[in-house]
Amino acid sequence: MARPVWVGSLSFGLVTLPVRLHGAVSSRQARFHLLHDADGARIQNKRVCSADGEEVPLEHVVRGYTLEDGRRVTVTSGELDALDPVASRVIALEEFVDPAQVDPLLLDASYHLVPARGAEPAYALMAGALRASGRAGVGRLVLYQKGHLRLVRPPARGLVLSTLHAVDEVVSQEQLPELELTGERVAPAELHAALELIESRSTPFDPRRHPDAHRERVMAFLE
Repeated sequence: MARPVWVGSLSFGLVTLPVRLHGAVSSRQARFHLLHDADGARIQNKRVCSADGEEVPLEHVVRGYTLEDGRRVTVTSGELDALDPVASRVIALEEFVDPAQVDPLLLDASYHLVPARGAEPAYALMAGALRASGRAGVGRLVLYQKGHLRLVRPPARGLVLSTLHAVDEVVSQEQLPELELTGERVAPAELHAALELIESRSTPFDPRRHPDAHRERVMAFLE
């Protein structure tokens, strides 16, 4: 069994149950390295100063950020660690919402939320309650030293936890002037023809009908 990425508890109201997080997606894309064509050896990346062209030892490399006025601010790892949110081993569901009202653009990474041994009854209660109510739970969790807003929803089986982007990270459609042209009136005949085409090709969604053909071609070529 794969190791969990986080171990803690999920709570709502008076119910608290121990849970584990497992990644719901595992990339299977081919990962390439940079090699020397003469001998096949791996290419090493070096830290070179843009001012004098000299290689810089790792102990002399610091983090920096460029402000809007062009000034550069350097920070230490200790200073950044002090700003990290306090880690908690509890995901407290603070409110419950209609998942249909959550913009899909806000969804980031997803994880399977599974019960620890002995917590199956409380887990089943929570999943069943969310499923029966048609709601999803919203709470916060510190993962990888960053606080995330989380959405806990009940698919057909178990619970899935998804991280949510902050609202100001989503690019507004108002910033895309090209979309202004899509508000033109559509001719009824054209709309009818488009609806007939959609209806003729409508089918239940099954992602297994759409494998990653590009990855298959790459792997076959590499073999």
